[in-house]
Amino acid sequence: MSIANLSDIPGIGEKVRTALIRHFGNEAVALKVILDSRVDLVAAVPEIGARQAVNLVKAAYEVQFGVSSNMILRSVDVRKIFDSVVGIIRGYANTAYAKDKLLLYFPLPPTKLDEIQERQTYFADATDMSQRLSNDQRELLRSLLGQVRGLYRRAKPQRINGRVIITNDSNTFDTMIGEGLDKWCPVYILSDGESAADYARGYDLVMYISPLGVYDDSVDLLDNVEVLGKDWSIGDILPEMTVAFYSRNYRVIAAACKMAAEFDKLPTNDSVKSFLKGLDVDSLGDVQIILNNLDEDGGITEGVDADLDRFRKAVKAFPTALAETEAWMNEEVKSRIAKSQVTLGGQQIISILQSADIDGDAGAMRNMLPAEIVETFTTVVQEAEDKLVQMLGLTAREADWTTGIISEEIALPVIMVSTAVSDLEDRLSRLYAEKQFRLIKKFAGELEKLKKSVSEAVQTLLEFDLFLAVGLFAIDYELEAPHISQEFSGVGVVGARNMFLTESMLKGKHGDVKPIDYAIGKTPFAPEGTNGENCALLSGANSGGKTTTIQTLAQIVTLAQAGFPVPAKEAFLCAFEEVYFFYKSRGVVSAGAFETTLKQFAEIVVSEKPKLVLFDEVEAITEPGSAANVIAGLIEILQEDPNTSTVICSHLAKEIREVTDVPVRIDGIEARGLDENLELIVDRTPRFGFLARSTPELIVERLTKSSKGKKKEVYAKILENLLQMRP
Repeated sequence: MSIANLSDIPGIGEKVRTALIRHFGNEAVALKVILDSRVDLVAAVPEIGARQAVNLVKAAYEVQFGVSSNMILRSVDVRKIFDSVVGIIRGYANTAYAKDKLLLYFPLPPTKLDEIQERQTYFADATDMSQRLSNDQRELLRSLLGQVRGLYRRAKPQRINGRVIITNDSNTFDTMIGEGLDKWCPVYILSDGESAADYARGYDLVMYISPLGVYDDSVDLLDNVEVLGKDWSIGDILPEMTVAFYSRNYRVIAAACKMAAEFDKLPTNDSVKSFLKGLDVDSLGDVQIILNNLDEDGGITEGVDADLDRFRKAVKAFPTALAETEAWMNEEVKSRIAKSQVTLGGQQIISILQSADIDGDAGAMRNMLPAEIVETFTTVVQEAEDKLVQMLGLTAREADWTTGIISEEIALPVIMVSTAVSDLEDRLSRLYAEKQFRLIKKFAGELEKLKKSVSEAVQTLLEFDLFLAVGLFAIDYELEAPHISQEFSGVGVVGARNMFLTESMLKGKHGDVKPIDYAIGKTPFAPEGTNGENCALLSGANSGGKTTTIQTLAQIVTLAQAGFPVPAKEAFLCAFEEVYFFYKSRGVVSAGAFETTLKQFAEIVVSEKPKLVLFDEVEAITEPGSAANVIAGLIEILQEDPNTSTVICSHLAKEIREVTDVPVRIDGIEARGLDENLELIVDRTPRFGFLARSTPELIVERLTKSSKGKKKEVYAKILENLLQMRP
């Protein structure tokens, strides 16, 4: 079914639709993002969370291709098994994107066999690559991928102090407001009779846009104004908007650049080569070089430009440098005059200076004081100016900028000329702002051209994370690609391991997991004792592995039909249209629950679709006296359907066989005894055509040997009675 608009996708109501259109600009773009399965971009919509994004993309896929996860996974228990397995795979993913997208990989029906096989080839390449990775490469990839996420597409406005944009054209003004430039710095439009110079006062950098070429010539008198004509662009006046995309995604892009540089060192195959095509290594190398010039806030790093570094330090140090210079002058004047040997006492001179009228005649004061005192004052002022030059890091040519900042009038405290102070501070600030603007504009122009390469690279690496996750998962769990064919009518596995047991083994909870072989239905694997039967009873000891066996079959079939490799050395199966699994009931089943269960069983029986049905101790649904007859009736019907493969775990295998009117294959897992640690000695692979005893006496024997006192006597008595019941 084709999807023409957002409303065709389940889960998209008017509120979500509006949010998507507002975020992506129009419905066509929003729809393409969803149909391309871009979970990361959908999750970036403010009103939509990560899980909802997955559900929307999944719903779109299901509608478009006419499939759904529940179409194959027909019971709650089998869905839980598959979800748990996918949960294990997701644990190998480093990015939220890969974790979320793995939820889109669910078992597909026979009609999608081509896609299943495409996935198999893809993940076989993932396994191949992962197998050949060195430990260092594996850790490096996981470390770098851990820093990758979907890119934030919109730059977060950062208020730029000291800049203003003015224009004399209303259309230009409307364009700037529409683009949100006013969120970055003040934006003004000149009215008739207004002077641009009035708006420019107090700013370090003024951008004046006059599309018609006519502008207020008052700005010609200002040295901090840049005039632009009709060909202006946002990059000309606010290059920080481009840089902000990179600064907001700084660590992501930096990690992507580093990873791209390492990519050609990875073990290669067809899939790895396809990833390499999505990485423009040369362009990403250029991005890395430019990023080295920028910090995470979008500013220019130290060492890029010597003059910029000087002016940055000067602007930052100015208040402190001025205060320290003024304090040093006052103390130095006092100290030198106090030590002077003039006829007029030094302390007297200090008192005269301190009581002098600061608005008086400076020349008169100089004439009244001895020449030695005047020279001392003049020398200290000159030294103070030199000190200020040094503290601000000014060059010899720039030293004149401090001239006049200290009043020539002899007084204590020394008088600082406020207008000169402000002029110097403004000059330094303007020079710093203009120098930084020029450099940012240069880098922004280069980065804008590289943006597409960056976006493609990040998306490629997000997909690669899923690829790597499945590959590493396959290596750790010793997975292999299964053989799927509709010429088969069941499932056969050789050397299969239960993934839940393998998971706990890898966590160090127990020793190696013993592999099993099993077959139901007609496949190339036909072990002795089987004849392609499509229905079997699995008998055997408690804790022997009956549930684990059918659980393993469910894991293999669902993984296989989702396109993943499976936990078996070899696996043969058809693509089932339905898969069922039923865990044994806990506690007493009510009459209503029993009726509901029977109705569900009836739906399974009447379905003509190829299906796999796995029951775990189904006798628990009713009282023991009736269970064997219920199961016998179920088997008699299921055996008649060659498209259905059924395995039923039961302790009533003997009783069921006795009341069944058709031959039924019985397989068995039997415990042979207890080892020195009182653990059951069990061959986990079922024996085909063999009725295994449940051997409850072994469990009781273990309790007897591990208990003391009266409890031991109780277990011993029970064990005696059980042994007497054996033939």
